[in-house]
Amino acid sequence: MYAMITRPLSNVLFVFTVFMSLAFSVQGQGLRRPYAGYREHRHEGLRYGLFMPAGYDASKPYPLVVYLHGANDTLSRELTLYRAPVQREHPCFILTPKSLNPNVGWGDAWHDAHSPDMVKVLAVVDSLVRVYPIDKNRLYLYGISMGGFGTFSVLSKEPGKFAAGYAVCGGASVEAAPRLLQTPLWIFHGTDDDIVLVRYSRDVYHAMIKLGGNYVRYTEYPGVKHNSWENVAREKSLLKWLFLQEKGRTHGIPDAVQKLTGTSTAAGVQLDWRANTAAVPVDKDVWFYRVFRDGAQIDEVAGDATRYLDTKATAGQKHTYHVIAVNYFFQPSAASLPVTVGRSN
Repeated sequence: MYAMITRPLSNVLFVFTVFMSLAFSVQGQGLRRPYAGYREHRHEGLRYGLFMPAGYDASKPYPLVVYLHGANDTLSRELTLYRAPVQREHPCFILTPKSLNPNVGWGDAWHDAHSPDMVKVLAVVDSLVRVYPIDKNRLYLYGISMGGFGTFSVLSKEPGKFAAGYAVCGGASVEAAPRLLQTPLWIFHGTDDDIVLVRYSRDVYHAMIKLGGNYVRYTEYPGVKHNSWENVAREKSLLKWLFLQEKGRTHGIPDAVQKLTGTSTAAGVQLDWRANTAAVPVDKDVWFYRVFRDGAQIDEVAGDATRYLDTKATAGQKHTYHVIAVNYFFQPSAASLPVTVGRSN
């Protein structure tokens, strides 16, 4: 039915069948008519869609989001970003280029040069910035599958051009890691992906961390196959994180976690901490918490969490825990005061 990507081929060949085309086209299912702000255009043979926020003010700068679709999926007129509730909170221009070349598509991080289609996409981006009230410090990029590879490719070849990006079930070579450190990046992959193996995201993430990468987050979905974009769509903090990113902005750090306590239960060690319910500056707003046991990170939990259950704590043994808060700009707090708990037998 399809060719599984098991190694970095010289041209990162994608061979997807009608099955995959239908799977990816979920973005366009149920579409009766394009959104009012959506129009299609061409640039040197490249077809692309452009969505403009309703009644935009030409005197105000707006973000531009570039979406790179997967192989053979060009039905990108039905995106969550077009919907009125999202546009009310995050008004933005949206560029959706269409590539009909699944063998090359948006390019990859194994090659030094952009693909022909990506050269055209970047030319369109530059043109839109000149013509429309688009904030060049708030250009965002994301893609799925072939588009995920393209996202890694562009961010590695154009460091500093985009304010942030996220890549879904894509991947990059570990050699690209040094060139990916500058741009805030959130990586997503399913552990059981049988089209693009999880190591293509996992390995480059670990390479970035080893190089001291401070602006990367990796989320892995246990048991999920190549449809991990469905899980990504349920990430509550994703859009807030994306639209907060801005080139040249300086950031503070969040407050340390307060009142950390630990309790031994039959299911494991339960940690509790106090939530900061007061209105806080965005730099103090917690994106997620890192949970540590005996000095090593064991998990991440959402920024609205106040409890964590460690089911893997060793019975009959004492463990020392601490928690670190991370804000939406990847800035960590100081560690909480530690708590030592022994799990009952």
